[in-house]
Amino acid sequence: MKINEKYPLIMKDVYSFDLRSCHYNIMKHLGYNLSGIDEHNKVERNIAIGKMMKKNIDLTNKLRETTRSIIDEYLLINNVADNDLILRQYDGFITKRNVQNRTLHSIPLDFRSNFEIFICSINRNSYIAKDSNTKEITIKGVSYNYSGLKTIYQQLCDLNYANKERLFSQLHRLKIGFYNSEDSSLFGIPLSNGKYKILLKEYGEMEISESILKLIDTSDIDKTFYFKTYFEPFTKSIVFENVR
Repeated sequence: MKINEKYPLIMKDVYSFDLRSCHYNIMKHLGYNLSGIDEHNKVERNIAIGKMMKKNIDLTNKLRETTRSIIDEYLLINNVADNDLILRQYDGFITKRNVQNRTLHSIPLDFRSNFEIFICSINRNSYIAKDSNTKEITIKGVSYNYSGLKTIYQQLCDLNYANKERLFSQLHRLKIGFYNSEDSSLFGIPLSNGKYKILLKEYGEMEISESILKLIDTSDIDKTFYFKTYFEPFTKSIVFENVR
């Protein structure tokens, strides 16, 4: 992921679009037998098609080329140049303006979100954003992202960007609140085996159970690691855009 350097690190009123059930609809249009795949179950659908792609490199190449071509066509018909995109994704894109022509062929381009606030990381390889209608927080490009982070990202999106003095005061309080947090669940990174990874000052990375996580004294947690890894890339962007 690389967010267009043409745009500021913090934006308002941003639009997100992607192709509806992209691989499924392309395969359906090309005449593949998909009778055993539930179109409406996204997880099962993606797993099933992923297995088919793994076994068939030609199918993989065809899906990727077709997806790219369809996105190209939607951009062309809506007069959106590549350089005008905030971010081009595999099966969609993010832009500063709404697009009207979204029903080419049999694969519609779905409107996903109108973000009221969109914050890029300082190196432009990830972003957090807040939907203007649902108020849901979207987090993309953050490695080992987990649900505990969302409360902090919510606070970053809810800062008062209209008042710089208040903004920096809120940002400072957010950082102090994070370092003073006694909620150990904020620092437990879920693993696929049902356990959690946690970073401790004295012992480094450890794998622990949920019951042990609840007993951890948060003063023993390496909170600086968490802040620098998950939040500082965005707080740096906020500071950069508001000190100029």
